[in-house]
Amino acid sequence: MEILNQEFTQELIRLTWRNPVFMAFAIALIWLIPQLLIRRTLSENYKKKKLQKQKDKIEKLYPKSLK
Repeated sequence: MEILNQEFTQELIRLTWRNPVFMAFAIALIWLIPQLLIRRTLSENYKKKKLQKQKDKIEKLYPKSLK
């Protein structure tokens, strides 16, 4: 049973990790997923800062209290 399990494991490794198409796909995923997450967080931060700047400019034009 151990030999069969070991042979199956070796065959699985040969078919996946040593397969150039699978490795290209795996590397692409490892490369792209963090980029997408970083882009999303930077985009959200940019939108928040843009809205805050807009609010500040509007507040300068129309102050709440006139002294």
